[in-house]
Amino acid sequence: MSHRLRPLALAILIGSIETATAAAPHVTADAKTVSVTVDDQVLCASLANATLTLKSPQGQWIMQPALQQGNGWTTPSHADGEPRLHRTADRVAVEIRYPAADQRRFTLKLEACAGVPAVFVTSRLEVLADPRNQYYFWGTSFSPTHQVSPGAHGFQRMDFGEGKTWNTIPWNRWWFLDSAHGGLAIFPTNCGGRGPGKQGCLTLNALPHSRILAPGDSLDARFGVAGAGSAEVVEKLWAAVEARKIAAVTPWTDDAPAGEVYGKPAPKWLRDAEICNFYYRPAAQWTDEVVKKSLSRFPLIVGSTPDKAALEKCHKAGIRLLHYVCYTCLLDTDMQVREGGNVYSEWSESKDCQSRDLKNHPDWICIDAHGKIQKDAWGQDHHHPGLLNTCLHQKGLRDAPVRHVRLLMEMGFDGLFIDLAGPTVECYGPRFGKHKHEAPNQSNTEAYEELMRAIYHAVKQYGDDRIVMQNTCTSIVPSHWAYCDAQLLEAYPYNDTSQDLTVTWPELWWNGNRHGRAVAHGKIPVIMPYFPKLPDEKAWQAASVSLAYARLFGFLWADGFTLQDVLGNRADAVYRLRLGQPSALWQRSGDTLWRGFPAGNVTLAPPAEAVLPGLSPVVKKR
Repeated sequence: MSHRLRPLALAILIGSIETATAAAPHVTADAKTVSVTVDDQVLCASLANATLTLKSPQGQWIMQPALQQGNGWTTPSHADGEPRLHRTADRVAVEIRYPAADQRRFTLKLEACAGVPAVFVTSRLEVLADPRNQYYFWGTSFSPTHQVSPGAHGFQRMDFGEGKTWNTIPWNRWWFLDSAHGGLAIFPTNCGGRGPGKQGCLTLNALPHSRILAPGDSLDARFGVAGAGSAEVVEKLWAAVEARKIAAVTPWTDDAPAGEVYGKPAPKWLRDAEICNFYYRPAAQWTDEVVKKSLSRFPLIVGSTPDKAALEKCHKAGIRLLHYVCYTCLLDTDMQVREGGNVYSEWSESKDCQSRDLKNHPDWICIDAHGKIQKDAWGQDHHHPGLLNTCLHQKGLRDAPVRHVRLLMEMGFDGLFIDLAGPTVECYGPRFGKHKHEAPNQSNTEAYEELMRAIYHAVKQYGDDRIVMQNTCTSIVPSHWAYCDAQLLEAYPYNDTSQDLTVTWPELWWNGNRHGRAVAHGKIPVIMPYFPKLPDEKAWQAASVSLAYARLFGFLWADGFTLQDVLGNRADAVYRLRLGQPSALWQRSGDTLWRGFPAGNVTLAPPAEAVLPGLSPVVKKR
């Protein structure tokens, strides 16, 4: 049950939540703070800005959320309403809501359980308007010199450097940051860090680190805190946490909002595909030999040429082909040439490219907050000075992509791959008299989402077996499932600049669990790791781990042929591996995941270990 927590009625409230258990946790409040007490641990939340203060016999620690706002940081504003109390016979929780800048809301939930002398925190950041990427973390007043955590052979110690280097603290069941008179125990759900220098403070990350949020979804940071006398005490405390199954510190907790709309399932051929790949080459490079030796290993290819001959070669080889499109940035060919760039083949070969050339449509160009033309950031970094961001408010711009899509579908393409399908930059054209917006209160991202719905509808008019795959680059956006069949996680979970996983194990679990809901509704997440010039064994391990992860959760796997760049023909064993469709969901045994397939069992366990049937882990040196 729950009710409003009114500080002025504090005495009555405390009496109402006391139980017969002497050690029952309880809540107190005044005009400035709300506190949760369990045994000798007290965690206080400021109503002014969500700052937390932990008080225990071992010391006092302060924690504060830092919300990214543009290129800076902000904190939540004063709580807007009365805290809500939730209680059972042996548990108590209090929830406080805070407004945040940029049409956001920050919710703080503190909870405690009898017999577990620690307080658990769930913080939740939501956007109330159009989708956008969000990031925040919890910072502390504490500058520890080292931490102790559980290891394979007892406790392990990690010393923090005090130089200019950031210290990453890997996720573990618990961390103990000790001092002369005891220390701080933290039960995290993701990794953290310790800033550089002697005054570098401890930080805690949300799970995942960041993500694109649409209204109704949230980015959550969850952890438990307690003062403790030693690592041995923390280990015993963790055993109590596990025994009571406290969800706030379980990385598997699924906080997906109810009532998500997924739309029609993707066609069966896509759900059965297991693997796909990307081949961005001019038409001349889609030779018979390439199609036969390289592309035919995959049931699905994403390409960027609208060449009819290439399409027919793929179809003859049993390959379905998607065409690459992007509409949030288009080329001004005059500017491209004038400023020293070349009109690249993806543009010059594109169907009906003249109708989308921004040299003919100055009103389609996105205007920044200073009244200047917005040049695409990627284009600037890759010598394309004429690649400009677009204003999706313009009806002509929204009509041109739909016309382009119909031309591609009439050629016989099996669908589209929409790049940069996430939130786009804002346009301020009306402010400077550059052009008008039909819906002044609508953001550029909202206008873009309308276009993507129209594209999905246009594609499906040519048959339910045609598909739309989106690439939002940084994260899968559940609110987009109603108007796409697949979404891509690019450079995930390996990228081309590192030999190691680019995400933590809790983030792997979270994404698998969260987006496995989409798979259950017939939608297909796609992961595309990149493999740089790794040693053979390292490349093989990375390929095995990422492929096992994809199959465990029902995702598609692709690599842009980067594994072939490393291993040569030996990558063929990965490209041709097919496991069949599983008869049951994935299972968990401790930290190990496994799932049964017609070809055998797949297992995945930290640290980065995987077993796939029919895929030998041995790779010979070249």
